[in-house]
Amino acid sequence: MTQKEYNCQECGGTIHFEGICHQCRGRKKREGHQSLSEPEIAEKIERIIAALDESFSSKNEFEDFFDLLAYRNISTEKIAAAAAKAGVHYPWAIYRNATPAVRETLIARLMDPKCKEANDLLNCLAIAGGTDVLAAFLRLEKEPLPWSKKLYAPPSIYAHAGGWTFDEEGNRIELNYGVCFPVLPGDKSADHAVLVASPRAETCPHCGSRLIDIMTLDGRDSRLAFLGLSGVLRIPLCPVCATMCERTIVRYELDGDSSMELVECFEDSNRMPEDEYAEMTAKNFTLAKQPESLFYAQGCNDFCGDYAMIGGFADWIQDPQYDACPDCGKHMRYFASVPWSALSDHSEGTLFLEICQDCRVISAFHQQT
Repeated sequence: MTQKEYNCQECGGTIHFEGICHQCRGRKKREGHQSLSEPEIAEKIERIIAALDESFSSKNEFEDFFDLLAYRNISTEKIAAAAAKAGVHYPWAIYRNATPAVRETLIARLMDPKCKEANDLLNCLAIAGGTDVLAAFLRLEKEPLPWSKKLYAPPSIYAHAGGWTFDEEGNRIELNYGVCFPVLPGDKSADHAVLVASPRAETCPHCGSRLIDIMTLDGRDSRLAFLGLSGVLRIPLCPVCATMCERTIVRYELDGDSSMELVECFEDSNRMPEDEYAEMTAKNFTLAKQPESLFYAQGCNDFCGDYAMIGGFADWIQDPQYDACPDCGKHMRYFASVPWSALSDHSEGTLFLEICQDCRVISAFHQQT
């Protein structure tokens, strides 16, 4: 039976239900929060604080929190103080701007040998950061408490939730960039700093699908200076096998020359139909003019992101994943992500990109619920 088609009442695109498509719904929600006045933001923060309980179960306030964090870059200091007092340790991002006093409270709870909330406390503290948190994590790494036997990872891995880790000497290692630019739907002909899903002539050696440059970045653009790239970076991959293999490894030069290899690809990868390839490579995106909140990707857009990201914090679908460079073994640094749904109605999940600039290597991997 053929599914009935409708046109989105906002953008006119084809959808299979009456009303507004997921992307337009997310955009309108985003723009609504961006237009809030300061008194309106303050009122929403008070409502969030009033809704705090052990599960933070109010859906509206939960979504408001992440939308305000993403689109208005709110300080969470007051929310963190109220949450710590109420014993609320989720969502972890509420402790982003925790004061030293609040961090001290959480560390004291964590250092209790009988602590029953170590998992959430470690993640809260990872988001909060601070030299006191690093010192506590290093101590727990070397002298684990009894509750550590119930966890699956040491504190250095929990630190990944905050975009950092540390070595045996206690030196902090940054795994994220402290700048964030969304790549939004827009006219790509007017701005070439970042191109998304550009067609390539080559085909995948595994499934035969045409390759794409999932991203092309001109590091000479002032907005991308934080990446430290002095030329043009192209990231080729197979749009089918990228979702069906462990990861894609890309070795690059800054003159646009790059090569890719698949790691542990599934045997049953099928070639992408030409109409789907044409849809994916016809999308228009453009780099935002100004940086946004580091948590921009975590806005509650009904889990249908309509934009790619450069920098900031990843919106991990599963656990945070920071690959080791296949050449030097050091942690790679997250620098970009692309929701497949932004490129095609036939795709789900998100592609995450990490980089080792010392070795000029990129790791691209897929996460899906």
